[in-house]
Amino acid sequence: MKDTSDRQLVIGHSYQDLSSPYFADERKVEKALAAKNGYSYVATQASNNPATQLTDIENLISRKVNLLVIDAIDPNAVVPGIKSANSAGIPVVMLIRKPAGGDYRSLVYLDSIKDGATACSEVAKRLGGKGKVVNLTGPLDILAAKERSTGCTNELKKYPGIEIVASPQTDFTQRDAEQKMTDVLQVHHDVDAVFGGNDDIALGAIRAFTSAGIDPKTKVVIGIDGTQAGLQAVCNGTYTQSLATFPVKEAEIVMDTAAKIHTGKSVQKEVLFPAVPVNADNIKAAVKTAGYPITSCPAAK
Repeated sequence: MKDTSDRQLVIGHSYQDLSSPYFADERKVEKALAAKNGYSYVATQASNNPATQLTDIENLISRKVNLLVIDAIDPNAVVPGIKSANSAGIPVVMLIRKPAGGDYRSLVYLDSIKDGATACSEVAKRLGGKGKVVNLTGPLDILAAKERSTGCTNELKKYPGIEIVASPQTDFTQRDAEQKMTDVLQVHHDVDAVFGGNDDIALGAIRAFTSAGIDPKTKVVIGIDGTQAGLQAVCNGTYTQSLATFPVKEAEIVMDTAAKIHTGKSVQKEVLFPAVPVNADNIKAAVKTAGYPITSCPAAK
């Protein structure tokens, strides 16, 4: 592979939605690493709209980026954008999910079905195999949200004593999750646990419990992502566990991969980005890994 390090590395990152705390944190780290290493960096966000993401990709190509990072909203809809980058000779790094077509140099992926199953295995464990659970999902037209929900549902089927009493779909925000969970509590006030498709959803459920006069510390609430707000809630003792993927770590993998490709070094075709269960037992270490400024951590053991 030809060494192209004589030219400045110009990275373009097409995000799904930068209103997401996870993606916003990742972008912050990538931007800082780019500045530290003398790279040029530009990010776009598609507000979870596949058509907008294609436009974003074309705009990044026209801005002469020489490496493209894509958090694909839809693995099928993104293919024309990948092929446009291929035609322009721009290497592509994919995040989260494998695209249905086009060529990419490396895929840093999450096993969302496994993550959903792992989270809900912990739900079942903490409930002793019995109880009423709400599967509070993200938008099911987003593959990661659908797979996390599927993983959770399939896992809980193994426990005859557990009933999923509701599976509301949210827009991945605290506000919407709080409203959907409030609606659920009006019918199922005796819910024992919630699986949240991301930290924001889980935090919205916690707010709904509090508004309904229910102490969230008496419930099992488990979600996915490991955002700053999520880890702070674990520290506070209101959030049972977050399956953390640490945006800072993903950003470091992305930037290291980009640098290797730019200088003609080999990279792995596929890199599994594992999720780490974070609860009161390991929250102090997780906060250190994440690099978040947590205010206090009374729940830490």
